[in-house]
Amino acid sequence: MARARHVHRYLCRHEPDPVSMHVLYRLLACRKAELGTHLFVCADCGEQVHVYNSCRDRHCPQCQGKATAQWLEARRERMLPTPHFQVVFTLPSELRPIAFDNQALVYNLLIRACASILQDLAAQHLSARLGITAVLHTWTSEMAYHPHVHCLVTAGGLHLDDERWVPTADNWLFPQPVMGAMLRGRFLEELNDAFDSGKLTLRGDAVEAAKSFRSMMRALSKRHSRWVVHVEPPKGRPMDHVVKYMARYVKRVAISDARILGLTDDHVTIRTRRGVSTLDGHDFVHRFLLHVLPKRFVKTRYYGLYAPGKAKFRLETAR
Repeated sequence: MARARHVHRYLCRHEPDPVSMHVLYRLLACRKAELGTHLFVCADCGEQVHVYNSCRDRHCPQCQGKATAQWLEARRERMLPTPHFQVVFTLPSELRPIAFDNQALVYNLLIRACASILQDLAAQHLSARLGITAVLHTWTSEMAYHPHVHCLVTAGGLHLDDERWVPTADNWLFPQPVMGAMLRGRFLEELNDAFDSGKLTLRGDAVEAAKSFRSMMRALSKRHSRWVVHVEPPKGRPMDHVVKYMARYVKRVAISDARILGLTDDHVTIRTRRGVSTLDGHDFVHRFLLHVLPKRFVKTRYYGLYAPGKAKFRLETAR
């Protein structure tokens, strides 16, 4: 009841976009009479049990358990039995307002840039094709808006001649400063092209917004601008541990039920990486809606040896 009250109060002050409204409705109705029921009848005693239907929305923390199990099973069959690096590409804070106003466009540019950087560096340094699983995330543990991409990358790849496996060093993939510089160059070039072609939405007066955009792009293109790429080595973790670890990112939502420590008519208390935070109910709903993805947007993608269209031959050869 308290959750519904927070949502209703939020809706009294704001009018979310249709996608966010639909998500809120489904989450509030999850496992309640609004979505219907299944009737289970015992064949021996005739006892009847009504079970309410779940909403199956990808933003619902209650509905991700089954989806996670299904993804885990599929990945165990597809992923190569080799160590994997985790590489995290982060969008600079200056670009977050533009990203939020152009979510599908910017998220697509970011994911494609990350995958192309890894593929090109693999061809240059290893003469090989990697297996890449890329997942978009948009939040911190406090549910602040923070777009970044997690990439699970094979520690080596199939040689370009498809004849042998080329391993990486145990604790080294590619130079992080080089990856940061490549991210800066590729992403800004694509964003500039989107602006020049009129695909980018900017806030405020068109002329002033354009001037501000150009100024920001010049500043971000400087060498000293901060484009963070973090690489975490495999650390000898077994394959099953790696897959389970990635599953938490693939199916995770902005806030899980386990992280909600307290709920009153006015406030929500959540566990964060830094400890505990108490939010106004209105602010809690606002932060949650920051992370509702555009309709039909695919946040988990596969490249190289893991690409669905090319996997059958090269993936099995690599295996």
